[in-house]
Amino acid sequence: MKSLHIFLLLSLFIGNGCSSPSEEHLVFNDIPIHGNPAQFANKLVKAGFTRSQATEEDQIKLNGVFLEKNCEIYVYATKKSQLAYKVRVNLPGEVTDSLQVSFEKLQKLYASNYGMGKTRYKQYRNPERFMFNEPGLKRQIRKGDRTMYTTDSGFITLEVQDGYISITYLDKLNNEINKREMEEENKNESDGEIPL
Repeated sequence: MKSLHIFLLLSLFIGNGCSSPSEEHLVFNDIPIHGNPAQFANKLVKAGFTRSQATEEDQIKLNGVFLEKNCEIYVYATKKSQLAYKVRVNLPGEVTDSLQVSFEKLQKLYASNYGMGKTRYKQYRNPERFMFNEPGLKRQIRKGDRTMYTTDSGFITLEVQDGYISITYLDKLNNEINKREMEEENKNESDGEIPL
């Protein structure tokens, strides 16, 4: 009987010690993006954010200071299982020159925490924009320019919007659940079934 207890304890320790690091959730403001979105939002409220009255289905809006700026924060939930899977921060609006400087500063900040990100610039999708031989030509930031940082637990995307920058934290595990639920919903709709 004593050996059975020892065996159970050893298997418990080994099971906990061998859990994969990929099972961790992406962290936003020191809080893992996981669980019920209302509970996640309540943790953000305890951290100093305020809940906004404006809410939509599967989305909770908060306001507060992030990166030393007053921001709007949106928490997104999966439709069926109601798990928080994405947080989007909208930084305050800026003029174009200031927006470019802020975007570059954010790229450096996030690169120091998450390594080099993959950047896509909209300006270079247009071939006639390749004017690299002209002296003094500087790339201008545009809506849709973005940098994505990949971690074991998810993705963080900095993106230039229309006059402001958004930062999206996407939890890998819960986003997979969201994708499955969306596929099931689309399949049910195409089969003529009404989702519950």
